[in-house]
Amino acid sequence: MKYNKFEYELLKFIKRENMILPGERIVLAVSGGADSVAMMYAMAKLRSELKADFFVAHLNHMIRPEADKEGPAVCKMARELGMECLVGKKDVLKYKDENKSLSLEEAARIVRYEFFEEALKKFKADKLATAHHLSDLAENFFIRLFRGSGIGGLVGMRSVNGKYIKPFLFLDEETIREYVTIRRLSFFEDKTNQDIKYVRNKIRHKLIPFIKSEFCPDIEAKIQQTVQILEGYQDFVRIEVQKLFEKVYSDDKGNSFFDLKSLNVNRLLLKEMTKELLRQRGISISSAKIESMVHLIEKDGPGQLNLGKDFFVVKFDDTLMVGKKPFVCEWKEKKIKINSITYVEELPLKIKANLKDYDGYLGNGVSEAVVDADKIKFPIFLRKVRKGERIQPLGMNQKKDAISILKDKKVPFFLRDKYPVVSQSDGEILWIVGIGITDYFKVTAKTKKVLTLSQEGGNFFKHA
Repeated sequence: MKYNKFEYELLKFIKRENMILPGERIVLAVSGGADSVAMMYAMAKLRSELKADFFVAHLNHMIRPEADKEGPAVCKMARELGMECLVGKKDVLKYKDENKSLSLEEAARIVRYEFFEEALKKFKADKLATAHHLSDLAENFFIRLFRGSGIGGLVGMRSVNGKYIKPFLFLDEETIREYVTIRRLSFFEDKTNQDIKYVRNKIRHKLIPFIKSEFCPDIEAKIQQTVQILEGYQDFVRIEVQKLFEKVYSDDKGNSFFDLKSLNVNRLLLKEMTKELLRQRGISISSAKIESMVHLIEKDGPGQLNLGKDFFVVKFDDTLMVGKKPFVCEWKEKKIKINSITYVEELPLKIKANLKDYDGYLGNGVSEAVVDADKIKFPIFLRKVRKGERIQPLGMNQKKDAISILKDKKVPFFLRDKYPVVSQSDGEILWIVGIGITDYFKVTAKTKKVLTLSQEGGNFFKHA
């Protein structure tokens, strides 16, 4: 098939970026404007060469009355090109009223991408293409620059971002309009795009033309060049941040623990790590929130931050923890069953207790403890450590405060009064679970019977 220069360059860009692979199903987001209509017709022309299936999705934001006519028109064009079409209606103004903190543009974007997900699911598609181009990239760049964004913000758009692709990101608006004119394509003009009360439109109609006439005629190309350089830096930083995340310990409650010694890195990496932590938890990422978290990491001593959505950052000793409160549920003392399993669902923690003849096995002293059964006053209990109680750890010749032992073992301060211990009927501790036994109950040459205590679960305490 014969292609014109526009279509040929588009095909080269798609293949160079590995944007669309043979056999993939691609949804085209078509608003009805010149850019998206051009994308729809160009993709129809390249369809056989790309060996891909294309579908169309159109969303009515219910802001402009004339938008009601655009959906049917887009569907008619799509059908003529042999593409199935999905039309949706979402009340963006209502959504914005329900979410006061959002600007109209932010609300529209959220609603739009929710619709995109619906379209991907309906058509069982692999990717969704939008018609963003170099002029959009330039506008986004200035918007983020004026907000004081970092590298990630200034990069903004990528030609391939997971399942979202931007085949036109190498083209400027003038080139696209020229293609529309040559092919005599019908499209709709969105009048709101001319309203300079919106920052994006002011940049588009005032700032960029001024820069082109007075400073840099090819400003879009120069911004693209800068963005590509920044992408390289961003990719490098992302790899370094991933290395930090490889050192993280996560428990089964969704809490994350970082060894602060391994976070002895520069502020840039700390900021990027913070962004990723917040992003993973769906928390709004503001520069103030990021600065507060980095300051908490850098300062001496413990501290705590409320991130919103019931998420907290807690710093204690050499550990940073991000998670939900309460970090550990309250739990009640339980009598330990001998030759059976005692289960504390809230932690969750299982303690196996077996009474048997001594055969020389001493356990590992941490998650498995072996004590002299003849010295124990039964029954025994699993309970929380008590403030002020003192024990004599194995191998020591004097007693020590139990809470201090937990502190020495890097147990977080908010866990210490909930930490599980096994004690006999008079309250004396046999074993601090996962840490060690007390000296009095150690096995000796005279020991005939032993009680073996082993821990399963209780992952929340394992990092200690």
